[in-house]
Amino acid sequence: MALGCLVSIFSQVPNFRTLVCFPKRTSPSGPLFFWGYIFYLSKIVEFMDTLLIILGNSMKRLSFLHVYHHSMVVIMSYVCVNSAQSSFSMVLVTNCTVHVVMYGYYLMCTLGVRPKWKKMVTDFQLVQFWSSFLIMAMLAFYHFTGSGCSGILSWCFNAAFIVSLLFLFSDFHAKNYSPKVKNA
Repeated sequence: MALGCLVSIFSQVPNFRTLVCFPKRTSPSGPLFFWGYIFYLSKIVEFMDTLLIILGNSMKRLSFLHVYHHSMVVIMSYVCVNSAQSSFSMVLVTNCTVHVVMYGYYLMCTLGVRPKWKKMVTDFQLVQFWSSFLIMAMLAFYHFTGSGCSGILSWCFNAAFIVSLLFLFSDFHAKNYSPKVKNA
């Protein structure tokens, strides 16, 4: 998916500005948006996994972060693609890359191998959120200094969503990877 989106980016997007800021009234169609819809469908599959865990009475395996993330990302993916939100393709590529690393880690655990890079998976996710902010800042700059960008309203919702994920993943990181303080 990330590779398909990259091929579409390099073959169809004329410059970096257009990659970050689709022209206003861009239609959500064509190869780039095809990959956006595939991404959206993949998020439905991820949510179905969460739903199966809930229905299987394995709630102790789930955290608020997990349920919130997997349910909201389905909604945000749909909104971003259907509103032709600018920069979605860059976020799609980074998110897919993070998920390849994450699911690679989970596969190794399932096979009985315990990789020593568990913390790196969460670090990589946090880097993804910070890079999303950088991309969104460029989009805002191009929007307000040019003739506007497509999907700016969904950009606002996405920015709020990314902020919430950054806080939740940072909290998860602090609770799981910070050195424990011993009582004196």
